[in-house]
Amino acid sequence: MKEPLIKYRIVRRSVKHPRLELWGDELRVIVPENMDPLKVMRENKRWIMRQAEFVRKASLIARSLKLIPRTKKKFKALVQRVVKEYEKLLNLNVNKVFIRKMKSCWGSCNGERNITINREAQFLPEKLIRYILYHELCHLIRWRHDKEFNELVSREFPDYERLDLELQAYWIKLREMQRTEGGFKLS
Repeated sequence: MKEPLIKYRIVRRSVKHPRLELWGDELRVIVPENMDPLKVMRENKRWIMRQAEFVRKASLIARSLKLIPRTKKKFKALVQRVVKEYEKLLNLNVNKVFIRKMKSCWGSCNGERNITINREAQFLPEKLIRYILYHELCHLIRWRHDKEFNELVSREFPDYERLDLELQAYWIKLREMQRTEGGFKLS
């Protein structure tokens, strides 16, 4: 069987260690100035192939997705309500919640107990918004994406792997709309 073609971009930076990042349907190979990026790709071929298959599946799903028309005000209210619900469920206190444009992810958290959600999540179904927020709150308990973290996430979202695929599909859908239709309105 023929291996799939994978779009990739080599990024040379002043970093100590190489890393691979998936940005939608593009692989970013980030390497120190003096490192051979093709060697990094060869050494991580299995991971890259798994990610390529993940993106292929997400791309197929993306074709049939519909964005949810939701105002910024309604999105903010939903985010605040869900964060409060999950704070109680997980016995946590979040410092602040931010809604911002993010280049490469749906959400993030930090050591100051702040949660940030990508404002483009405004167009996602509520279940995916809930999943993003729960995922980030779980990081306040367990920082790494390891077995314990996945077990924590699966308590509320046993289908988290399917939700990750769906999030990737929406990411691809939104990027495609930006390329072909000149974007979408964040009202």
